[in-house]
Amino acid sequence: MSNTIGLVIGILITFLVMGGVGVYTARKIKNSEDFTIAGKKASPIMVAGTIVGSCVGSGGTVGTAQTAFRMGLVGWWQTLGLSIGCLILGVCLAQAVYKTQVETGPQLLEKTYGSKVRPITAIFSSIAIFLSILSQTKGFLPLLTSMIPMPLYWAATVCVVLVLVFVLFGGIFATSLGGLVKIFLILGSLLISGVIAVTAMGGFSGMRATFEFDPWLNLFSRGVSKDIAIGLGFVLGVLVTQVYIQAVLSARDAKAARNGAILAAIFTCPVGLFGVAVGLYMRQYFPDIDASQAFPMFMINTFPSVIAGVFIGGLMLAALGSNAGLCFGVSTMISRDLYKSVRKDAGDKEMLNVLRFLIIVVTILSGVFAVTKAGELIQTFIFLSYGMRTCVFLVPMLFAMFYKGRLTKAAGMASVLAGPLVNIYWNLAKPNDIDPIYVGLAASFLAFIIANEVAKRMGPAAGGVSSLNS
Repeated sequence: MSNTIGLVIGILITFLVMGGVGVYTARKIKNSEDFTIAGKKASPIMVAGTIVGSCVGSGGTVGTAQTAFRMGLVGWWQTLGLSIGCLILGVCLAQAVYKTQVETGPQLLEKTYGSKVRPITAIFSSIAIFLSILSQTKGFLPLLTSMIPMPLYWAATVCVVLVLVFVLFGGIFATSLGGLVKIFLILGSLLISGVIAVTAMGGFSGMRATFEFDPWLNLFSRGVSKDIAIGLGFVLGVLVTQVYIQAVLSARDAKAARNGAILAAIFTCPVGLFGVAVGLYMRQYFPDIDASQAFPMFMINTFPSVIAGVFIGGLMLAALGSNAGLCFGVSTMISRDLYKSVRKDAGDKEMLNVLRFLIIVVTILSGVFAVTKAGELIQTFIFLSYGMRTCVFLVPMLFAMFYKGRLTKAAGMASVLAGPLVNIYWNLAKPNDIDPIYVGLAASFLAFIIANEVAKRMGPAAGGVSSLNS
């Protein structure tokens, strides 16, 4: 009983800190631009906080340890892919994205391909990101119920309330400050846990003696093509997901945008390795446990109860923070790219209220789906999330930003339709073993090239435009 009370106290301390962040940041919100992109005042560390707070969720912490418990080093692929994606975002794209002066990814494509492409990309991206939101919600529930026994619907209610307190009032300010708290808690707890786990296994030499290279220490144990495809999905997902684009756009200048994304890469990379160490430790000493409980059980068995509660609260924040950031990104796209296209004369106050309302709706829906049969059905298609949003955005975005020749509206439209639709078909029909993300990107690229050449030959009637780099 005393151990449980200590865990609860530690978790409550963490949640109260995060709740305070949400309430504090509400005072910074003066208009809708403050809410969505922090009035373009964010420092590099704040940009990094938003990115890390959104990308390092339950999958990158609890999920990494769970995968390592079952399969070994391949559990690192998620955070390794996210880190590489953040690095590419910072080195290659952040400054160019910042200079577009938009608020959403669909607006960026609209600048080159016209207004018709904007709602299509917003719809596909919102559906894809909602799948990730649901995954974060479902990842939070077993963490809470394993510490504090309660029905799933109550756990889902707690998750919804915490996400809303976290982001509803503070917007991008809350996701950035919350991300900084997550960086401190998660990296600190993971670093300590990883060192303890590796030491207890006899160091790296002890790990090599205990675990065979294949599958436990092989980064490609599921097959080179499959593991690279999984990593590639995370890499490219960073480049096209709304909340990461918003984080870049919130920077005070282009240099801060670039440096913030690079800092995010540095913070994210080691997270998975520490999680792998914990998963392998639990596999060695507690092989009969439920793999999903590897990380929280390690915390409980290793640290004093209050400290374990604070650290477990940090793991919960990993799910909550990602949930909040993704809900925020989806709601921003729906309000800016769909609602605003219908209500063109909507004022700033109306847009802020609509955005907050959408955050409430999206968050509640994720909680409802997480505890129903519908949620179980949707969860089976979670693999669509990164692939769909990558295939709708990546090809037309790269052409718009870096191609110096003449582009057409027809090319953008063909690409944003062909990529995600082929990706969805390949995921559902599975005609062969080629990973859907490869096929979806190939379809997007070919559709773009063919439509662009045909439209250029048809002349001005096809809507020829210039790239952003022209």
